[in-house]
Amino acid sequence: MFNKPNQMIFYINVLIIVFGALVALFTPFFVVGLIFALCAALLIFDQFRQNKSAFTISDLKKILTVHDDGGNKATLTQTQKTTACHVDNSEYWFKNIRAIGSISHFRINDEQPDNQQKENGNYHVCMRIPPELKLINGSDLTLICEYQDAFTQSEGTLSHVIDDDTQHLHMTVQLPEGRAVSTARFFCKHDGKEEALLPPVITGQTKIAADVKNPKLGTEYCLQWNWAEPGLLKKLGGFFK
Repeated sequence: MFNKPNQMIFYINVLIIVFGALVALFTPFFVVGLIFALCAALLIFDQFRQNKSAFTISDLKKILTVHDDGGNKATLTQTQKTTACHVDNSEYWFKNIRAIGSISHFRINDEQPDNQQKENGNYHVCMRIPPELKLINGSDLTLICEYQDAFTQSEGTLSHVIDDDTQHLHMTVQLPEGRAVSTARFFCKHDGKEEALLPPVITGQTKIAADVKNPKLGTEYCLQWNWAEPGLLKKLGGFFK
């Protein structure tokens, strides 16, 4: 039911409950034994709550690289340390991949996805977990895809929806040197409400980075930037690259 570290914690808490019950029933220290048992029971309850997701992610890095000044071509690379919470998990889905333009050439760990779906403009791609990957002990998964005509406007957004319990989210946008960033912001959206987060770090007017610890499940995090419109020659040049 749990991965190995969680199994150890579960068994320790069970032993504490048994110990507390024995102390409460067979010694004069009824209250002390009851406290031990109740505390361990609460820890087990919290463990089940934390493991309600099929997977946990300790570190997720999402990097968008825009290759040309017109924003016509871009590459998304998402790398994450992923652990399966249950031994019988057989597949993993990367969900809610979207952009204004088209998205293609999905690769997961340098392999074609085993399944690909599109729903309401969002792409979902799946990999079947091979036994040799040992995802129950934690392993790196890397998703790569290509964007076409997705960042041609003066405003661009890189977003990520938290579908699995995640400890640390890093988001980075790398822009071409010929078109500098004017402003950028980092915010999240949940239940139709938008919340501003700490401003992102801009380096050299071409790199934008933001991160958040313990992002909320079901929340969409957005790294948004504004940059000047490209000149006519740059726009035309982008069509021939």
